[in-house]
Amino acid sequence: MMHDSPVSNEQSSVHGAPLTHRDRLRSPETLTLAALLIASALSLLFLGALVAEPKALFGRSLSAIPPSLFPMLVLSALVVLSAIALILQLRGMVPDEGIPMSAQQWARAAALFGIMLLYALIMTSVGFLISTIIAVSLISLLMGARSVLQIAAVAITGPVLLYLASTRLLAVSLPELDVIESIYAAIPGL
Repeated sequence: MMHDSPVSNEQSSVHGAPLTHRDRLRSPETLTLAALLIASALSLLFLGALVAEPKALFGRSLSAIPPSLFPMLVLSALVVLSAIALILQLRGMVPDEGIPMSAQQWARAAALFGIMLLYALIMTSVGFLISTIIAVSLISLLMGARSVLQIAAVAITGPVLLYLASTRLLAVSLPELDVIESIYAAIPGL
């Protein structure tokens, strides 16, 4: 029979000893949150250099909303949530899992980082749709999906719907190859 123990504000290490403030400062969680906070704040600060100008026709923007709106909202939320999580972590209000990551988990995390880096690097050259299909397929394989039909369905349906929702409903310009944009334009009702 399991008994619920009262929640303590003190974290403990793997060996059961409470973590000191210095230990919390050096923990992977704290370092990750600090890096995320700094990266998102810098991205928000330099957003103008990170987001491409919208397409223009006869001097008028083809987008109903500025293309920086969604990234600005996401980055602002990321700054606020990272700051809150970092404060909670430093005050010892977040329980320590106490289980270090295995080498296989580190390898999967590095592979995910590599996939996302590849995604960012190829998006402007091959467009949103193809780069997203590649990234979703690779992430599905990394997460353990083995059904080719399932991977193809998720990797194609998701990016197409996201592209259509972004470009048609939100009127946001996404990088895309001219061939793919002409195919979308030829479909009546889209």
